[in-house]
Amino acid sequence: MVEPVTIVIVGVLVLALILLLPYLLVRRQKKPDFILYVMSLFMFSSMIDLITALEADGIIPELMSFYRKEGEAYLWTAYGMLSNYWDSVVHYGCCLWMLYCVNTGKSYRKVGLFWVGSMSNSLVVLVFGSIVGKFGVKYAVLLNVPYFVVPVWVGYRLLMTRPQQQLTVTSSPLSRLTDLVFVLYFMAAGCVDFIRAAAALGSKVELCVEYGWDHEPYLSDPVAYPKIQMMVYLLYFVPFYCCAINRLVYGGLTWLPDWALLFAGAATQGQFVHTGASIHYKTDAEFIVPDREHSRNIFWLLNIMLFVGPLLFALRENLRSSKVQRKLE
Repeated sequence: MVEPVTIVIVGVLVLALILLLPYLLVRRQKKPDFILYVMSLFMFSSMIDLITALEADGIIPELMSFYRKEGEAYLWTAYGMLSNYWDSVVHYGCCLWMLYCVNTGKSYRKVGLFWVGSMSNSLVVLVFGSIVGKFGVKYAVLLNVPYFVVPVWVGYRLLMTRPQQQLTVTSSPLSRLTDLVFVLYFMAAGCVDFIRAAAALGSKVELCVEYGWDHEPYLSDPVAYPKIQMMVYLLYFVPFYCCAINRLVYGGLTWLPDWALLFAGAATQGQFVHTGASIHYKTDAEFIVPDREHSRNIFWLLNIMLFVGPLLFALRENLRSSKVQRKLE
């Protein structure tokens, strides 16, 4: 049997080697972009996550059974498996796009911010969900530290390079109508997030109890990932919704388009994994969305809304921001 401490030591050595290889390849270049080192590390982990997800799904033979026993067993749950699929496809694609931008001299700020938001939400929910849930803490969880710290550092560097904007764009009636739609959307999303968080925490309010058991029983799953995700929505997304409403009504807040990309990344990752785990065969039957038309219709309506809305808002705000920047130039 492989000792947990041995897994951590070997993991650290492998990560160090992955960072050393790109350094040796680009060390003679004049000031190579730091993102090259970051992407080498995260693209490697994406491929490991793909192997883990395929094994957990029974598509390929067992290759990492030792890691399941003594490492991160939660990666074999529905939530962990879907997180790995997202990482191996979406995060890997973001890394490829950033490398393409570096090679062609284009800016990777927007895709980088989306990636930071997605990675941060993924790690926060997986790590804290595992700590407070039924899996507990093992040494292997320490291997996730760089995957949380590095995106935060990248996000900080990208946010610090935001161009200053002072010009405003005259709003047309159609634009103001769109603003109104988004204001109503954020108000509705805030209410939904509050109800889901209360249901996940075991509220006895009739509305929360009814929603939890009739539409999203996965909120009560003892794996704890849905509870942590709902707390992230309540404590971080709802304040962002308030800032977005303020910008839509009064203008200003020129930093919001960047943060909209961060939250779009977090929302799409969180919603994809949470929604998928709510109907996944690895989730216990009592926590899967009930097979009733009314329950499933509301479940899909709300979760698709929470997936698409932040994406559309980020796209719209960044298109407007780009328009302002072109005028300033």
